[in-house]
Amino acid sequence: MGIGRRTFVALFFLTLAAGCRGAPVTGPSAGSPPATVEGAELGPQSSSAKGEQRVLMLAVRFKDVAPEFNLDQIEERAITRLNDYVKTQSYGRAWIKPRFEGWVPLPDNLSEYRVSPDNFQVDRRRVRKLIEDAMTAVETRIDFSQYDHVLIIPGAFTLPGKGYGMMCYCANPGMLTGVRGHSGFVTLRAQGGQTFSGGVFVGTENAHLGMFAHDFFHALGGVHHGRRLVP
Repeated sequence: MGIGRRTFVALFFLTLAAGCRGAPVTGPSAGSPPATVEGAELGPQSSSAKGEQRVLMLAVRFKDVAPEFNLDQIEERAITRLNDYVKTQSYGRAWIKPRFEGWVPLPDNLSEYRVSPDNFQVDRRRVRKLIEDAMTAVETRIDFSQYDHVLIIPGAFTLPGKGYGMMCYCANPGMLTGVRGHSGFVTLRAQGGQTFSGGVFVGTENAHLGMFAHDFFHALGGVHHGRRLVP
């Protein structure tokens, strides 16, 4: 993470902390988008980006690609380091309660899921396929209503335009509605019928901690009047 992004993240969490001076707002139920509250000094603030954040983490693998990182390495970054970062940047006001699953098998080859490295050219149908295929693979043992956010970790070493195509992005809110114009949360559905409408972010096996955190904060901040609170 560059200095500018670190400063922004710290200001983001300071904004959340300052939000307690406004009127209290009840947070969303599990799997629903974060709520917002208008603050006189700071404008719209997320009212659900404080406290425990229940994150389901799914390390997935494609039929034709062998991951280069082992699960211990990925789990340490996704759970321990990300949680430590969130707690530090929020001054202890937010933390992660994780559930980590891997390797979760996907039904198709990487070519069926690969996306463009350009934010504005990402095929949202492929993003939805990745998430819903991962949900379908675990839905018999996981109740998605018990989670606020989902992290999908594709097991493919990725550089811009290589491997999965993009190293990290926020899908919900974000790629599933596009990153230009009106943003919002969409409902995702596993084949067995379970649904999920909360935050979803995607980071490949070699995405670094700053990428995980940046796109998690897009989901954590939520949407206000069609725009993400974390731009």
